Amino acid sequence: MPIGSGAEDGSLTATQSEVMPVSKQTTETLMAGERIMEALDLADNERATSREYEEAMAKLAQDDPLRLQPPPRNPILAANDLDPEAYVLRTVEKVQSAALHDALLVLPFGKIVSLMYYLTTWAQKVRGFLSVYF
Repeated sequence: MPIGSGAEDGSLTATQSEVMPVSKQTTETLMAGERIMEALDLADNERATSREYEEAMAKLAQDDPLRLQPPPRNPILAANDLDPEAYVLRTVEKVQSAALHDALLVLPFGKIVSLMYYLTTWAQKVRGFLSVYF
């Protein structure tokens, strides 16, 4: 029996099960989920490009004439002057709070793992901000 289910006889109703389906899949919810997935894809690709550039630069000496120019930024990130983490945050912030829960439920597992990275990054930035002022 799930903890806290309240069922003493071992039977579960649909409302007592631990995993519930998405409660209300509206077009708004699905579109919000798609926007979050697109933002995660864009940010992950930008981070991967930057990481590959950093690795290539680490292999070259400081005075090596083959030092590479940095890769061009994603046009969306460049136009908004945002780093990948800030872009994902802005996208998630734009989702209405009523639709956010269901929008997150429609994300595939791989995107949830990616979102967890950004959540950790945001939490670390907030913790750093608070430690400066408090």
